[in-house]
Amino acid sequence: MKVNVRDSYGKALVELGEQDLSVVAFDADLSASTKTAQFGKRFPERFFNMGISEQDMVATAAGMASCGKHPFVSTFCVFLPGRSFDQVRMCVGYPNLKVKFVSTHGGISVGKDGASHHANEDIAMMRALPNIDIYIPSDPHATYTTIKHIYMADHPCYVRLFRDSVDYLYDESEPFDPTRSHVLQEGDDVGIITCGFSTHEALKACETLKNEGISPQLVDLQVLRPLDEATIRKVAQRCGRLITVEDHSAYGGVGGAIAEFLSESYPTRLERIGVRSFTESGSPRSLYEKYGLSEETIVRIAKELTQ
Repeated sequence: MKVNVRDSYGKALVELGEQDLSVVAFDADLSASTKTAQFGKRFPERFFNMGISEQDMVATAAGMASCGKHPFVSTFCVFLPGRSFDQVRMCVGYPNLKVKFVSTHGGISVGKDGASHHANEDIAMMRALPNIDIYIPSDPHATYTTIKHIYMADHPCYVRLFRDSVDYLYDESEPFDPTRSHVLQEGDDVGIITCGFSTHEALKACETLKNEGISPQLVDLQVLRPLDEATIRKVAQRCGRLITVEDHSAYGGVGGAIAEFLSESYPTRLERIGVRSFTESGSPRSLYEKYGLSEETIVRIAKELTQ
C-alpha cells in the first residue's frame, strides 16, 4: 500500500506537540499540502499560518527559537530555502538556532506544477550553509523517524520531502536509524547511491540489472549532512564504480557531496544522474524520462560502467 511521506510528517509533528508544549509550527499558506494542518487542528494556539510570507515566517520562527520555543517550519522546497535563503542564513544558521525546516514537494517529481515549483537547487543551497544537518528520507517510516530524531537536535536541521505516495521500504515494526545510510541491496559490480523519491526508481533499475547479469549495490543515503563517509567508502572499495541518482540538480547536491568526499579520500569512477537544465510541466514519469532520472537511464549508465 502506497503512503504519503507528508502524512508521516504530520503525524510525528502532532505527537511531538503532545509531548512538548514548546513545539510550535509555522506554514506559509500551504498547510493542507505540507500536512502541518494536522498540528494546527490539534494545537491552534501553537500554529502560525504566515500567509505567502516565507521570509517573515523564517525570521519569526528564529525569534521564537531564541525565546525558548521549538519551531518546525514548513512550505514547499522551492520557497524554503528558495525564497527565504537570506533569513535561513542570517536568522537561523548564523546564530545556530534550534529551528527545524521540513520542506515538501522537492524535485521534478512534483510534475505538472512546472518549472516554477520544481525545486532542483534546495539541497545545494542548504549544503552551502554551516550548522544545518540535511535529511532526505525515502519512505514513510524513515520520514516519521527522522522527524522524531531532528526534534532532539540542538541546532538547525533541514528535511526534504516529496509529493507522491510510495511503498514502504522499511518495516514499521523495526528500528530505523536516521543518522546513516542503509544498504537496500548487496552487490559487487556497481554501487548506486540515491535518496528520497529517486530511491524507488533506483530499486526498479536494480531489478532490471540483476536480470541482465549485473550485480548492483543499492544505498539509500538518507542523511546528507553529516555524510555517512564510512558506508560510501565501503561501497567504493567493494564496487569500484559508483552512480548517484537524485531528483535534484546534478550540481551541488548528493552527487556533488559524494564527488567531493571521494576526490579527497578514495578516488573512484563516478557518474552523477540528476537534473541538468531548467524543466517544464509534465507527469513525473514523463519528466523522469525526459531529464534522465528514469530506470532506463540508470540501467544504461550502469551497463556502460561495467562493460
